Amino acid sequence: MKKTNRQLAIKQIITNRDISTQDELLHYLKEEGVDATQATISRDIKEMNLIKTSTPQGGMKYTLYQTNNLSVEERLQSTLGDVVVKLERVQFMTILVTIPGNAHVAAALIDTIEFPEVVASVGGNDTCLLISKDEENAQKMYDYLKQFVNIH
Repeated sequence: MKKTNRQLAIKQIITNRDISTQDELLHYLKEEGVDATQATISRDIKEMNLIKTSTPQGGMKYTLYQTNNLSVEERLQSTLGDVVVKLERVQFMTILVTIPGNAHVAAALIDTIEFPEVVASVGGNDTCLLISKDEENAQKMYDYLKQFVNIH
């Protein structure tokens, strides 16, 4: 099956069901006659900008990240408010802890903006590490990000 058809099937599945894991997604894809590997689904999730959001029952589910014609910086600000659960600065590094499955989205947005304070970013499942040249640049980045996170 072509990637575009597979990704369309993924979109339909996550729109109609609360899918919280890649295994669940693979199960429903197989029910739809789509044979894919976990690695392929993982790449699709990143390409489609799927993020995990809370369900009313307190669980998590994959959701399409909607851009609504926002600038990259506005998307970053919105994402920070929606998914960051912890923000910390350690020496020349800034650490964002997100709801699982969202750190790569924050890292990609930060990379796209090309902040001069950030030398490199590493986005994992739930942790995004931003590396700065020095503590001063790390503090600038921390102060910028802190404006948009909803942490009490």
